[in-house]
Amino acid sequence: MCGILGYCAEKWDSSLVKFFGLQGFNLQHRGQENFGCTFSNGKKFNHFKDKGLVSQVFTKERRDDFKALEPLIAIAQTRYATAGGTDAISAQPHWLTLLDGFYSNATNGDLPMLQKEIEDLEASGTILLSGNDGEVILKKVLLAAHKRNGGDLIAGLKYLMETTPGAYSGCLMTLTKLYLYRDPFGFRPLYYGRWRDAWVFGSETCAFHEPDATIEREVYPGEVIVFDTHGKKEHHQVVPPKPHRQKCIFEPIYFARPDSQVYENPAEVGSFRFQLGKRLAREHPVEDAIVIPVPDSGRFASVGYATELGLPLRELLIRNPYIPRTFQIAGQATREDLVRLKFTVMTSLLKRYRKFVVIDDSLVRSTTMKILIQMIREGAEKAGVDAKEVEVHIRLASPPIKGCCYYGIDTPVSKELAAASHSISQIARSIHATSLAYVSLEGLDEVASKFDDPKNFCHACFTAVYPTPFIPRTR
Repeated sequence: MCGILGYCAEKWDSSLVKFFGLQGFNLQHRGQENFGCTFSNGKKFNHFKDKGLVSQVFTKERRDDFKALEPLIAIAQTRYATAGGTDAISAQPHWLTLLDGFYSNATNGDLPMLQKEIEDLEASGTILLSGNDGEVILKKVLLAAHKRNGGDLIAGLKYLMETTPGAYSGCLMTLTKLYLYRDPFGFRPLYYGRWRDAWVFGSETCAFHEPDATIEREVYPGEVIVFDTHGKKEHHQVVPPKPHRQKCIFEPIYFARPDSQVYENPAEVGSFRFQLGKRLAREHPVEDAIVIPVPDSGRFASVGYATELGLPLRELLIRNPYIPRTFQIAGQATREDLVRLKFTVMTSLLKRYRKFVVIDDSLVRSTTMKILIQMIREGAEKAGVDAKEVEVHIRLASPPIKGCCYYGIDTPVSKELAAASHSISQIARSIHATSLAYVSLEGLDEVASKFDDPKNFCHACFTAVYPTPFIPRTR
C-alpha cells in the first residue's frame, strides 16, 4: 500500500511546487519508508528517490532542482514496501530510457503472482533491478507495447490488465504524456481532478484539500486516462470492469485518512469507522466502563462505541506523532520497541477508574495490543493501584484477520496473523486481556452496505477466499 500523486499542466506555474509537496504530505500516511519523484518539462526530465519522509527527501536543494526544470508533468510515490527492499533502487517511481524515449511508472498495490511475473520477464531477456511490482509493471507494459503494438502504451496497459491479476492503481509518464490506470477489480483507490489549470491526481481525496482543487472522479476499474502537455485528455476503457469490484475493505477500516472519501461514496472514511464502532457496541457491549481509543486508528470507532452505549469516552493512551505506523515496520523486535516509544499512559485516569474498554480498528499480529495492555497495567502500579483490579476489555472494529493479503498490505505470512492459528479466547489469554471481541463479518457488511454493495469489497483478509490466483510468499 502506497500513495501516488502528481499533475500534468499546459504551462508552468511556480505554485505547482507547493501544491505538489502538499499532496505528498497529505498522502504521507500511506507510506513512510521512501519518497520518490520523476518530472519533465516536455523536453528534459529529472528524478530523485530516497529513504525517508517527504520532508526528508523533497529537500530545499531538490525543490530548487524541481523549480529550475519548470516541469509540466510530475509523478511521485510515498512508499510502504510490500515487495522488494527499502533502498533507493526498490523505491518508486521506476524509470527507463529506450531508443524511442523516456518512461517512468509508480503504482499503489501489489501483484499476487509477482514471482511468476518476474520469472516470465527474465525469461524474455528483461533485466530487473529491484523485484518491485512497480518495476515489473513498467517493463511488462513496455515489452508488450514495443514488441506487439508498435510502441502503443495504451495497448501495453491493456495487455497488462488482460494478463496480470492483482491490485494496481498507477501512473505512467513520458516526456509529454501522463497515463493513469487501474486494475479491472479496482482494488486500490485513485482520483483525478483539477487544480487551477493543471490536471492533478492522488490515491485519496485528501490529496485535493488545497484551495482551488476539485475532484473530477475516480479512475474506473479497467480504465486508462491520458493527459498531455497541450491540455488534451482521453479516456480509454481498455478492459471491462469485473462484475463485482474488489475494493479493499481495509482502506476505510484502517489505511485511508479519516477525511478522505470511501472510494466513490461522498461520505468520509471517519463516518465508516464511526458506524463500525456503533455496530461493535451492539454486538459486544461492556457495561459501566470507560471507553478508551487507541490513537489514532481506534478514535472514530471508539466515539461510535461510546455514543451507542452512552458511556464516557476518555483519553488514556497518548501517541507520539513522530513515530511511524508500527504496522508498517518490518521487524517484530523493532515493532515492539516502537510501541513503547509511540505510546504513553496517563496514570491519573487509572487512579479514578478500574474498568476500561479499549477500542482499536483491528488486531493483526497482536504485538501492539499486548504491549498496550501491559503498559496500562504497569501504569496502574505506578499510580498505586493493584493491577489485578484493573479490567482491560478489548473491542475491535473489524473481524479476525485470518488471510494473508497479496494486494498491497504487508501481511504475506500466515504465521504472523494471530487469528489465523489461534482462537479468540487463546488470543485474549496471550495478550492478557480481561475479554476480547471483534465486530462480526455480518456486522462489517451491514456497515459497508451503507456505502456500497458489500460484494464490491475484498474480504480476503477475513475469509482467506481470494478473487485472483496467488503465490504464497515468505519473508
